Amino acid sequence: MKKIYLFGIILFVAASLFAQQSGTVQYQETRKLAIHIDGDMPPPPGLPTEHTMKTLLFFTAEKSLYQNDTANTDNMNIDRESEDGGRVFIQMAPPDNKVYCDLTDKKVIQQRDFLQRMFLIETALASDGWKLTGKQKMILNYPCSEATKVIDSTKTVTVWYTPAIPVSTGPFNYVGLPGLVLEVNVNNGEQVITALSVTKTVDEKMIVKPKDGKKVTEDEFNKIVEEKMKEMGGGPG
Repeated sequence: MKKIYLFGIILFVAASLFAQQSGTVQYQETRKLAIHIDGDMPPPPGLPTEHTMKTLLFFTAEKSLYQNDTANTDNMNIDRESEDGGRVFIQMAPPDNKVYCDLTDKKVIQQRDFLQRMFLIETALASDGWKLTGKQKMILNYPCSEATKVIDSTKTVTVWYTPAIPVSTGPFNYVGLPGLVLEVNVNNGEQVITALSVTKTVDEKMIVKPKDGKKVTEDEFNKIVEEKMKEMGGGPG
């Protein structure tokens, strides 16, 4: 019995060593839209309530890069008249955001595109705070486990990660779990990211640190966004 038990341990260790350590994931990212019109006039009917785009994650055991899948994402263009003769024109292109995670040195570099201005934000990799719920489900034939996290008391994040791919990364900076994150749900559907495909090949030349933009802290960037939104008469988000 001891020999059989020891043989089982060896097989398990061998399987872990040969588990997928690099690859490319295509995700679908959907965000809820809140469109406001100046004054008391309600938005005209038929306007979109959400925006969907494709994104890509390139990863190895040491690093990852999350960015737009520009070849498979269309810009949003809306030009229509309302019942009272007004006109609504909306043109929206996905911002050129990138998130680079150094899984060895525990650092994150974000390239943020805000109103056609580029910013670079470097922070420590926030890998703690996750609570494992014990729930499980299958995504793309990968067994996944659920974990939740509350960020800044305003954002509740639920993710599904797969230990079958033991790389501690995922979309954006949702990292620090014992497996690749294949699904993200922020604030009960405000933002949903779901893996569409996982491949075992990756072009490591794509995983480079973002360099374009003004270096700022996260607090400085948030202040810039807040002040600009006030100037434009908008709110946070």
